[in-house]
Amino acid sequence: MQAVQEHLEPDLNAIDPGRGLLRRLFHRAGVAAPSPAEAVVLAFASGKGGTGKSFLATNAAIGLHAAGKRVVVVDCDFGLANAHLLFGVNPRFSMQHLLDGAVTAADALVTTPHGPNLVAGGSGISSLAELDARHMQTLAKALDWLAGCHDYVLLDCPAGLAPQSMITVLAAQHVVVVTNPEIAALTDAYALIKCLARQPARPNVHLVVNRVDSPGLGKATFDRLAAVSRRFAGCEIHYLGEVPEDASVTHRRLGQPPLLSNQPRCPTSQAILSILRNVEWQVATRAHAATGQGVAMRMLAQIRRW
Repeated sequence: MQAVQEHLEPDLNAIDPGRGLLRRLFHRAGVAAPSPAEAVVLAFASGKGGTGKSFLATNAAIGLHAAGKRVVVVDCDFGLANAHLLFGVNPRFSMQHLLDGAVTAADALVTTPHGPNLVAGGSGISSLAELDARHMQTLAKALDWLAGCHDYVLLDCPAGLAPQSMITVLAAQHVVVVTNPEIAALTDAYALIKCLARQPARPNVHLVVNRVDSPGLGKATFDRLAAVSRRFAGCEIHYLGEVPEDASVTHRRLGQPPLLSNQPRCPTSQAILSILRNVEWQVATRAHAATGQGVAMRMLAQIRRW
């Protein structure tokens, strides 16, 4: 963890919301700084499963925690959650208890051994696959509370375009779309971007290309997808970086510590740290279309629309 902090300190620890470099960046970009009362809400999303979205979200949380940020991961993959497995915890309460009203967000919150907090999703619970407006309103209230006591709220969203998934994605100020270079993943990523483009107050859309087998392929992949998104969907997307195909990841098993915790100098960990530096820059320079609204208001607006 010390090695992670050393790599992040030159770029992340110097950025303190509301002060110092962040204030200068906002002034330079000519946009208003977000209210210090609410966290930055990042949604990690994908058009299809298996792109590495949850892996990236959990390791990004560890990197932000190492940089001194108060971070919570909210596993919004209500029926097929795995963030608790990646963090190596077995929480007493999950999203099922929270949405049923049995516990509060504070009750469901657990601190992982690796630093970030977690609200676990529901694993193998079919009833969570179909949620009504009342459940989503409960989630909105919980996210509002979590955003008030953290610097970053990372939403690990379900893959695909189902209404429950899109409502959580659109509650964020920034969406990190995670894809792979192959055509099937890119087609589904474009479908997600096109759906986001239709929204009147969409989040800022960013792209990470995971499992890249040659340096530079991620940027080339982004350039093609960005051109298509701009031309046919009228949506600008922003490049965060590529993550290489890495045996340190493909050979991992559940029960092992997250990669950024025990192998901070491997190529994938270094790529994640670079992505986090780009995340900080994007957060600092790009205002959300619904600036001034909190996460609960954004989510409730989407519940009414969907």
